[in-house]
Amino acid sequence: MQLFKQFVMRFVLNLRSLEWSDKLGQMKKLLLLLLLAIAAVNGASALETEEKPFPPLYVRKVAVGDVFTPFEFVDLDGKTWTNRPYIKKAMLILTGSWALRHDLRKWAEHISLRYLFAADIIWVYNPSGTEFADHRQRIEDKFKDFKTAVPVVIDVHSLIGRSLRIDYDIPTIIGIDRFNRLAFCHESPFNRMGQDKLYALIRTRLLK
Repeated sequence: MQLFKQFVMRFVLNLRSLEWSDKLGQMKKLLLLLLLAIAAVNGASALETEEKPFPPLYVRKVAVGDVFTPFEFVDLDGKTWTNRPYIKKAMLILTGSWALRHDLRKWAEHISLRYLFAADIIWVYNPSGTEFADHRQRIEDKFKDFKTAVPVVIDVHSLIGRSLRIDYDIPTIIGIDRFNRLAFCHESPFNRMGQDKLYALIRTRLLK
């Protein structure tokens, strides 16, 4: 922009030495250049402010301490859960295969009783690669019949799974702090040792 201003000043000074007909032609050129400059500035500004496509085509693996992948889920009751562009408070996400539903339900009950006021809690189910991959209604009906202590969302775009290296054969609890950073990824069956480890992670990493 500074270079363009210098060009305009030099252009105006040169006009003084030209005949009127030449000045008119040069002024038309200057007007055209001004219009092109304005269009270029507006285009660059639009590119800076334009939101990236959602859901993203490519999802990088998130390390502890990194900002988490943008997500937007609607649970089975119609409520939206999102971290776009930020989250209001910390979040705990439970995930695992359908075969682990009983263990995950115990985790959900435990977490909802102990940490409900400290964080938002959701159960994220990833149907990709399962018998429910092309039958969303079936898995929704199964979860409604199963009944859980926390809201359930179906991650049809596998945003959580693509963001982390998750072993779906073990219950996994993911902590995202209030600054939308990955705090921890805790894998454990429902037992006292797993509960104590989760408590320590929440106290030292999620709510610090």
